Amino acid sequence: MRSRAQTMEFLRSYQTQLHEARLVSEQLRELEEVITRVTPYLGQGVQVVSGPNLHKLEQSVEQLETLRGRLAEKLQAANAAQAQVLVAIELLEDEKLRQLMRARYLLNKTWPDISRMLDMDEPGLRRQHEQALKCISLQNTASAA
Repeated sequence: MRSRAQTMEFLRSYQTQLHEARLVSEQLRELEEVITRVTPYLGQGVQVVSGPNLHKLEQSVEQLETLRGRLAEKLQAANAAQAQVLVAIELLEDEKLRQLMRARYLLNKTWPDISRMLDMDEPGLRRQHEQALKCISLQNTASAA
């Protein structure tokens, strides 16, 4: 069984992985938009890029492929961590604790959002969260996933 500190570190790491995947996804989307704006003109024989700008387009396409690879890696790691988190949450016996942990770690809700959602005050939520952390054993759930 993991200690509370190890469980919190794992959950923070999971949230960081999700955040990083979102950032890479946003970078990818922005780059795809730029390439999408330019590429239709290339097929029509219009020379929209030449000289050093042609090199920039080639670099952008390479960067796009690199970002796609990074995103796939980050999503794979985040999905594996999410599977462990989901199993750990579902093994909690108390439904209210499961709702709280789902909202916090699967829906990425803030404490005020969860407070409204569950109709509880924030200090009470944080106490419930502490209780849930004591009940969770992510080490044991890794083999169940």
